[in-house]
Amino acid sequence: MVPTINSGVSECYVGGSFKENHVGMLSQVKFFMGDIETKSDYVDLLKFQGSADNTTWTDLYTVDENIHEGWNYYKWESATDQPKYRFYRLYNNQNKGCDVSELKMSGVETIDDSGATYTCAIAIERDNANFANLTETVTYSGTLTPLLTAVNPRYGTVTGGTSVTFTGTNFVTDTTKYTIIIDGRTCPVTAASTTSVTCTTDHRPGLISPSLYIYIDGMGLVSNQELLFRYVSMWTDDTTWGGEFAPMEGESIYVPEGLNLYIDVDSTPELNLVMVEGSLIFAPHADPNHERYFDANYIFLNNAYMEVGTEEFPYTSKLTITMHGNISSPYLPIFGNKCIAVKHSNLEMHGIPRTPTWTVLKDTAEPGATQITLNSAVDWVAGEEIAIAATSFSGREGE
Repeated sequence: MVPTINSGVSECYVGGSFKENHVGMLSQVKFFMGDIETKSDYVDLLKFQGSADNTTWTDLYTVDENIHEGWNYYKWESATDQPKYRFYRLYNNQNKGCDVSELKMSGVETIDDSGATYTCAIAIERDNANFANLTETVTYSGTLTPLLTAVNPRYGTVTGGTSVTFTGTNFVTDTTKYTIIIDGRTCPVTAASTTSVTCTTDHRPGLISPSLYIYIDGMGLVSNQELLFRYVSMWTDDTTWGGEFAPMEGESIYVPEGLNLYIDVDSTPELNLVMVEGSLIFAPHADPNHERYFDANYIFLNNAYMEVGTEEFPYTSKLTITMHGNISSPYLPIFGNKCIAVKHSNLEMHGIPRTPTWTVLKDTAEPGATQITLNSAVDWVAGEEIAIAATSFSGREGE
């Protein structure tokens, strides 16, 4: 996507465009606001717009009183409501009304064609250059494309026996037409309809990176949309630790590539180093008041994945991750000590959505004060803990 920025005398905008003959079909837009001195610069003025020609613009979302510092979101829940334009922008007819630090759009880039079918010419390339053009064509048909939209459950033990339901569109009812392979292991189909298919997982030995293959005879591969089912190794399962005891205080653990370690204990001992090259997964408890504790001196993610809830599946119970150490503790190069170090990895941490995620004090809070005045309304609940950061730039005070 090509970015565009303008800050004129009477208006401002920030946005981007997709390549020619393509559009972005958006499911969500989010933008990060810095300090907001007055909401009147944005409310009913800052708008997210779409355009097919970069000239005529359509208002897709208008900011209201809920705008706040930090990330602001807007979602189009239904695929039929998702906008499809080549050009997008945040626009304000006030030149000081585009104080946006970051703009992100989620969705898919697709060919600008609303037909049920699309025909493509065939070209052969060699060494990144056109080699030959064929007279034959390939036709893509939406009615023949099965689409995966959900996986439930998203995890299952490596010992197998988990019943997994894949939900989507353009499925078939004949169970014999399906071939489902998860991490190289066949998942026998037990039920199917036009919107879902269910299979029972086999055991999965060894260290294998997650993969999902669903094929329907006569229709081809199902579009997975990057959805996965993960085989996990439970912390409480002795086989995870080679039939031995689970780690004890002061020990280090290594999660190799192809192993998804699932934390299903209420608390862990204080570990030294947790080295992850596979996956480290914290799944929420059914009880929203359940508390889980994880203690370590270092967590190092190297080409790894760590999940404490996702944006779509947030962590809905309570979890405390405590990093131990002091100023004299050994430092990891670049990252330091008592840290979660992330190198070429994906760290997902999503709790129950809160609005706003943070705010600022409207008036100074003096030492010993029993009340504070905030710059915006919050959704805090009695009994929760709040943290007020220091205004000092000292590294020892501004943690």
